[in-house]
Amino acid sequence: MNASINPFSRVVTLASTASNPIAVHVRGKIIWIAASEITHLRGEGNYTHIYTHKGTTYLVSKTLKSVIETLRADFMRIHKSCAVNPEFVTARVEPDTLLLTNGARLPIARRRMREIQTLLSREYLAVG
Repeated sequence: MNASINPFSRVVTLASTASNPIAVHVRGKIIWIAASEITHLRGEGNYTHIYTHKGTTYLVSKTLKSVIETLRADFMRIHKSCAVNPEFVTARVEPDTLLLTNGARLPIARRRMREIQTLLSREYLAVG
């Protein structure tokens, strides 16, 4: 991923193939993050933590629902406060936990387990 910086602008663009990026303010600049770069999202009230596959975390002042709608990507809502990009799911290691490529373990809500298992089966992943 390459970043292009215009010296006369406060906007940094991260080059990517995704068509629905989200704007994040970092140190007075705006960084655009593509949905394909995001492993998962964690919501805390009116704030959402965005986790990327490179290990970077960003905080935006938007609800989890709003961020998912902005990205318009295939994020799976696995818990009230958590959504995951299915491209980064490696396995379902326990009945109620997903393992991501970056080593993160995310809880699955009991009422969403059947739905998640069906979605993961379609993605040809081992669901334990």
